[in-house]
Amino acid sequence: MDYSRNPKVIGAFLVGFAMVAGAYLANNFGEPRVGLPSVPLAVADTAPARVFIPTSDQNADGLEDWRDQFISAPAVNLAEGDVEEVYTPPTTLTGQLGVSIMEGLITVKGAGSLGKSEEMVVSDAIKQLERVATADIIYDVRDIIISEDYSDETIRSYGNALANILITESAPDMRNELVILRDYLESGKAEDLADLKKLASVYKNYRDATLNTPVPKIFVKEHLDLINVYNALYTDLDTMTKASEDPMLPYVRLKRYEDDVNGMALAMTNIYDALVPYARVFRMNDSVMMFANLNAVLTN
Repeated sequence: MDYSRNPKVIGAFLVGFAMVAGAYLANNFGEPRVGLPSVPLAVADTAPARVFIPTSDQNADGLEDWRDQFISAPAVNLAEGDVEEVYTPPTTLTGQLGVSIMEGLITVKGAGSLGKSEEMVVSDAIKQLERVATADIIYDVRDIIISEDYSDETIRSYGNALANILITESAPDMRNELVILRDYLESGKAEDLADLKKLASVYKNYRDATLNTPVPKIFVKEHLDLINVYNALYTDLDTMTKASEDPMLPYVRLKRYEDDVNGMALAMTNIYDALVPYARVFRMNDSVMMFANLNAVLTN
């Protein structure tokens, strides 16, 4: 061990030295000194004459000229109209996560051993932002058109309307959505981004068209489930198109995407189950028969 650089050793040495020096002075203070040769002092015969150096203030600013050279920076102008730079909190999820983690770590440092661990701070910040990022708008009965008409023709029209939305608003020429999503997140290519935006708009159109479809009161729950799952999938895909500007956002939504896809399968099954008791009102060439085909695929 290098004792010459150990602060504890140095401190102990200095304390010890001070104690020894103090004891020496206490024992020898006032005693005559012996053995020291006398040294003659040098004394000047006459003090040198003082020379007066005149000062001047050529610019009449109240400061001598020699002081002016130290004032080089221009005066700060606080005239009215000057605007100070104001801190703007980040609006992206990624930026908010960074701020949240930094604030948490500063709090941890201040709390010492009584505070959370750094790992807990990061975990809590991510969970909080996940709740914010996945807090979707939930549509309810105030957002839909409810019909009190339960006639066979109304029920038939309703079932066919839901099926026609899926047929007319879909994009059958597109690649599988998971393939589009994977390709875009891996490559970031403009064509993949365009396809992802197009796919997001498909679910948006599903949602909006279903919102505008009158629903017999007996199907309200299934109708709202379908609307909300369309909205969730639209939000999932729309946020993934923002990966370049807010990387944390698609990461959080991607964790939920699989649940939303499963939710859509359940919503389709629920629509089918709700319409089955009224099978007699439908015809074999009706669009609504696609729900029977979907249900067969989903349950096998």
